[in-house]
Amino acid sequence: MTSRSPSREAFLRFRRNRRAWWGAWFVACVGACGLMAPLISRYVLHFSESEQHTSWVFAPPGVQDVSSDYPTYDGDMSAFARLDLNHDGKLACTRTATGVRCPELETAWWAERFFAFLPDLKDTAQGHDTPVTGKRTPDGRISLEEFPKSSADWHDARVAEAVQTLGLFGQPGFTLLDADHDGLLTRQEIIAQTRWTRFAQNQLLTDFDQNRDLAITLDEFPGQPQLHTFWLGTDQKGRDLLVRILFGARVSLAIALLATLISVLIGVSYGALSGWLGGRWDGLMMRIVDVLYGLPFLFLVILLLVVAGRSTVNLFVALGAVSWLSMARIVRGQVLSLRRRPFVEAAVAMGVGQARILWRHILPNALGPIVVYATLAVPAVIIEEAFLSFLGLGVQPPAASWGTLISEGARLMAQHPWLIVYPGGLLTATLFALHFVGDGLRDAVDPRGD
Repeated sequence: MTSRSPSREAFLRFRRNRRAWWGAWFVACVGACGLMAPLISRYVLHFSESEQHTSWVFAPPGVQDVSSDYPTYDGDMSAFARLDLNHDGKLACTRTATGVRCPELETAWWAERFFAFLPDLKDTAQGHDTPVTGKRTPDGRISLEEFPKSSADWHDARVAEAVQTLGLFGQPGFTLLDADHDGLLTRQEIIAQTRWTRFAQNQLLTDFDQNRDLAITLDEFPGQPQLHTFWLGTDQKGRDLLVRILFGARVSLAIALLATLISVLIGVSYGALSGWLGGRWDGLMMRIVDVLYGLPFLFLVILLLVVAGRSTVNLFVALGAVSWLSMARIVRGQVLSLRRRPFVEAAVAMGVGQARILWRHILPNALGPIVVYATLAVPAVIIEEAFLSFLGLGVQPPAASWGTLISEGARLMAQHPWLIVYPGGLLTATLFALHFVGDGLRDAVDPRGD
């Protein structure tokens, strides 16, 4: 029978623990998604962390819009005819003293402003009811009675000019937008039907003007911008919640891992030194730990953040600087238990230096409890960061962590529950998974295991 190394035996015991094994895979997947959040947001979800969509403030999961930061194109060329107002076969631009001007694209841009705010300003009645002056009873739909009858119904001169030029008013404009011909316009319907207004002239000229003649022809035209889905809805500023959760995972896990690393370095060094020195030095060093234990955790973190300044880096340093106390006690106990073992006495008899005995003989034998506690410390630090962010002391806007997302969602959970359900659910699942991993590691390194 082939013998296995202790590390191999520990790995097999860990793998047989299904909860710990699948918990490790879950944490690894969450960490990988957080690490690749910029790539996922750009090439999969097509929304950036800070991109705002005023048309979809507090939108529930499943709505769609055109990404302005990372747009893609679906090959529908029908938009070109609508944008080519003078019918000359190209979208011509000119270079002026203030920069490049593209009149046809600018007209579409101002028309897009019209569509963006149309539901908020014109939805005053229910269904086909005639709007009553001074009374608002919005139902999320716009009837022909509510739809602007002429360009004069719009207060902004540039918008009015664009609406007049494109003919987007009265019965013709309403018919153009009413895709299902039910006599009512929804916000989703308006966005889907007006994709052709949402072009960034700088990107068109930079990416598609192949001959650099300041004009986009039909052969160079990329097609209409493609609609992308907000899979988990949007927040109070119209930002994609899934993208912010991914970036939040990146921040929360990074803070947890770095803070845990700092606490392990401080706690192992302090506890090992205390246990090895023993006697008065051990008593003095442990009394310092007891005093620090008596101080409120939140008070110490706030004090460190006030002294060092509020930033993400200072946050994980502060968390790590106050989270090492339990690690120091655990390591001290392990060192006191191991320092009288025969292999340590043999090393002393051979004249091995104390520092070498401590770092090459004792600490490697105490590695199991250190790894287990470090694994269990990660979810504790995540909870602490979330609590501090909930109080406004953690990650500062515009950056996001799971704590800041939960804090924002808690204030609005009654009206918009998805704002707290998704980040809170992912945080809870990650904490469970980390605890399963910690328990699995504890059982795996236990020599009395199966």
